[in-house]
Parts: sequence; C-alpha cells; structure tokens
Amino acid sequence: MFKKSKPKVEPPPTAPNLDEMLADIETFEICQPAGSKASSTAALEHALLTEPENLALETWWQVFDEYDQKVKKLAAMEGTLEAKKENLLACKVKLEKNANNLRNGIQKQQSLIKEMVDC
Repeated sequence: MFKKSKPKVEPPPTAPNLDEMLADIETFEICQPAGSKASSTAALEHALLTEPENLALETWWQVFDEYDQKVKKLAAMEGTLEAKKENLLACKVKLEKNANNLRNGIQKQQSLIKEMVDC
C-alpha cells in the first residue's frame, strides 16, 4: 500500500579537514565598525607599542593624553575606594561596640533571672 521512497534531501556536507581550516584562517578578516572609539584607541595603543617610530607626533600625544586621563581616573577611583574602606571600618567598629553592649545586657539580664529563680 505505502511505498518507501528515497529521501529527497541531500546529505549534509562533510566537515572540513585541517588543511581547509588553515586555508580559511589565512583569508579570515574581522571587520569592525568604523565608529568605535574603543577600537580606534586600542589600535592606536597597539601601534604605539609595536611601531612607535611610525606614528605622527600628534597621534602619539593623543594616545599619551588618553592614557594620562585613564591614570587620573584610576587614582580618583582608588581614593574613593579608600574612603569607602574607611567608612566600612568605622561601621564595623560601631557594630562591634553595639554587639558588645547587647551581649553585656543579655548577660546582665540572665544573671538577674538566675538570681530571681534561685531565691
């Protein structure tokens, strides 16, 4: 009644071998958007590290200024973190003081209860 037909779908392609992959890697290029400031800064920094003699003086100073701004921002962040650390230490001291007061109060209440029960 029903007849089994041959599949009409082509078989899947075979996986590439190592030589084909290496050939593809040689022709592979990454195209990044031109409007990306981070990539242009990274490219400038890379050029500064690899070929500093080929950079124009203005470009070199631009990279230097950006690096200087990053260092200043990092120093400001370090100061902020240090202030927050001091604040946390002060809170810790205050919490320890309150905890000791509570422990002393509990011990006092327990001794009063013990005296009342012993009477």
